[in-house]
Amino acid sequence: MSNKEYIYHPVGIDFFDPKVPIEDGRVVVKVQPHGCPKNGTLGHCYIGDPDTREMIGLVLEKSLTELKE
Repeated sequence: MSNKEYIYHPVGIDFFDPKVPIEDGRVVVKVQPHGCPKNGTLGHCYIGDPDTREMIGLVLEKSLTELKE
């Protein structure tokens, strides 16, 4: 799995009807839970904590901005 980190800034449905319990500006990574559709399917992806890789939830890919080091 990629080690890229992203900043979460909710857009679209993530902004108007948030289902993921995280705050705007949080650093996250993409994770791929076993048995779930691949990230990118219908413009969505699974995100997780960058330290533990524990899944946080499903968000729009457009809500993620790659973190530049």
